Amino acid sequence: MEMFLFLLLTILVLVFIRKVNELSKRVDYLQTELLRRQQTVMPPAAAAGMPHAAESPAASPAIISEATPISPKAPQAQTPPIPKPLPPPPPPKHSRTRAEWEALVGGKLLNRIGAFALILGVGFFLKYAFDNNWLSETMRVLIGAAIGAGLLVLGNRSHHKGLQIFSQGLIGAGLAIFYLSVYASFNFYHLVPQTVALVMMAGVTVLAFWQAFVYDSLAISVLGWAGGFLTPVMLSTGTANEVGLFTYVALLSAGLLAVTLKNEAWVILEPLTLAGMYLVYFIWFADDYTESDFALTIFFLTIFWGLFFSLEVRHALRPTAVFNVPRQIVAGLNAALYYLGMAALFEDRHEDWTSAMTLALGAVYFITMAAIKRRTSSETSTTTRLTLTAIILLVIATAIEFSGFKLIIFWSLEALALLACGRRWRLSHVWQSGLALIGISVYALLFTNGALAYQPISEFKLVLNQRFLAFAILAATCFTAARFMKTIEHKQGGLLQICLHYAWCVLLFILFTVETNDIFAKLMLNTTGQAQAHLGSILGYTFATVWAFFALPVTLAGMRQKMFPLLYSGLAILSLALIWAVLQTLGQFKPLSDFALLINHRFLLSMVLLAAALFLLREASRFDKFTASQDNESLAGKEKQRPAWLKWLLIGIPTIIVLFVFGLFTAETRDYFDRAISLLNRPDTSADISQKIEQLRNLKQLSVSGVWLLYSIALMAIGIWRRAQGLRLLAIGIFGITILKIFLYDLSFLSTLYRIFAFLGLGLILLLVSYLYQKYKTIIFDAPAKPEEMG
Repeated sequence: MEMFLFLLLTILVLVFIRKVNELSKRVDYLQTELLRRQQTVMPPAAAAGMPHAAESPAASPAIISEATPISPKAPQAQTPPIPKPLPPPPPPKHSRTRAEWEALVGGKLLNRIGAFALILGVGFFLKYAFDNNWLSETMRVLIGAAIGAGLLVLGNRSHHKGLQIFSQGLIGAGLAIFYLSVYASFNFYHLVPQTVALVMMAGVTVLAFWQAFVYDSLAISVLGWAGGFLTPVMLSTGTANEVGLFTYVALLSAGLLAVTLKNEAWVILEPLTLAGMYLVYFIWFADDYTESDFALTIFFLTIFWGLFFSLEVRHALRPTAVFNVPRQIVAGLNAALYYLGMAALFEDRHEDWTSAMTLALGAVYFITMAAIKRRTSSETSTTTRLTLTAIILLVIATAIEFSGFKLIIFWSLEALALLACGRRWRLSHVWQSGLALIGISVYALLFTNGALAYQPISEFKLVLNQRFLAFAILAATCFTAARFMKTIEHKQGGLLQICLHYAWCVLLFILFTVETNDIFAKLMLNTTGQAQAHLGSILGYTFATVWAFFALPVTLAGMRQKMFPLLYSGLAILSLALIWAVLQTLGQFKPLSDFALLINHRFLLSMVLLAAALFLLREASRFDKFTASQDNESLAGKEKQRPAWLKWLLIGIPTIIVLFVFGLFTAETRDYFDRAISLLNRPDTSADISQKIEQLRNLKQLSVSGVWLLYSIALMAIGIWRRAQGLRLLAIGIFGITILKIFLYDLSFLSTLYRIFAFLGLGLILLLVSYLYQKYKTIIFDAPAKPEEMG
């Protein structure tokens, strides 16, 4: 087991040295390239005025006083601007030469293998000596320390001779042997107590960083990082010692961050230190945390966070263009890991204070952002990230404190506040956060318990409930955000505005639908039988009526303000209402025993719906005439081009109205006779009653055909009077349906007397229509209306 740990640590050391050397070479190359480009871009005038400018005779005052004055009319020659030189092309990639391969293998690879072999050889020799009891335990440790010190001396001498890579291998091996010697003295031989071993390990870590600074080696510094964070693992006794462990980790992390401040090229140590610090903490928390450690754990966890937070503030006050992205990532991870640790602590013991803790942490980030912005007077990536962190913590705190519809209400208000602040401060990331919060709120609302069906339904109150308030406030927020997007310049502003308008229309449509459904569900809660069926029938037509009255103002607003999302939403909802009403007419009236011809909820609600559709059609016609009059001068005799949406509106709405009235008259006629038949249809029906039922069935079919013919005549007359070709075509279509019904159904199932009346009526009406076409053909065909004109 000891040999396995020895080999594992050695391999890790060598891997770290290799990787970090590669990074170090890249950083050196970038620094050299940057310096070369700066010297290339430097203008010649600046170069001429540096050291030798004082020696130039042109700077003598006597020469200036003796110069001939220049005539005021003589134009002064201006020095043309020096063009900025183009950056040199990147060096072409080429394969290594034989000499380069030889230098790589002989100079670097053999060095690494040699250092590894040396460590293994020393390890095997010591193990052999230990197994044969050649050396005492104290001598074994001292020999290891002596070998490590010797390798450090050899590394120093190699470095002074110009063998930098070779010296780094020797120094890395020496430090690794130092770590192993201290580890063996504590864990294997128990020569020193834990405290002494910890001090010795810390001393080796300090030595490693000192060597890294002396030789300017990132690889050695990474070795010191690895040894520093492996020390608690190697020196663990299995007994929890929170104060000692976290004090050591805090001091180690502070030292590593100080190293990064001393040499900014070693920025890789920042994420490594963050990972090691929080890894040690979370491992300890999972294994050894108890409730009695609550206060002390918060103290040390806050110190861990504060180390990186203070470093973040320092970078914000002294910004640099290099390594900005990795530092922002480290700062974000620090906030996230700290909050996860704090949330785990509070959820375990003080759950009620979790939201307050979250809000307080967000306030710290916000106040820090404001202070930095006041000092720097500019928006940087750091202030942006601090602002976003504060916003995220605010959203999380709200989600912890509230739930259900209250959460949606507060999120909507927060989104409004973010939109207002982003607009006032001209910070795009703030109002974009508000838009993102709106999207999250919409998604959360639709999946909130009770959003689509109130629970418990017995406690439901129409409009006076939290769901209505949540939907209404969120819809108002979407509408306000859409208006806000008109005032800013953004490449996606138009698309966002359209999406927000559609969002509030859909939210209100869902709200009115579920409110209507739930009030009827509550009414049907204590009803059964025919009463429940009657409420169910009313509900279907109430849906259509509510949708129509919602669609009407939305469509008119979209039409008059030329806001197409509103227009299309209103037209879609109105079309759905009319189609839904048409589908309702296909079913039988319930309960049939309560049916009264033309005096029932179906007919009354249908008339209200029809009035709303006709009103919208009239407003669309007025709008069409208004736009035509406004365009007459600009068209200069050309044919007016009607907007596509208006064309389809003037075609689609009348068509749906005609079909709706057709279905309504059919349903009224059908249900009138079905009610009469149901009153006669009993189990003890006599022969006379059966004959009356058969007569009523024949009369029902005859009446339906007659109603269709009369309705067709009315449509034809209106079409001729208004010169509306669309109405005439619809009338002809209904004539065709009636002809098919009489020839295919009535001829087969009606008795002879009813067939006579059906065919006589059909013939007379068709002849009348033909007569009207012949008499008014000049009115119909001489000045035909356009196909899309329905009224």
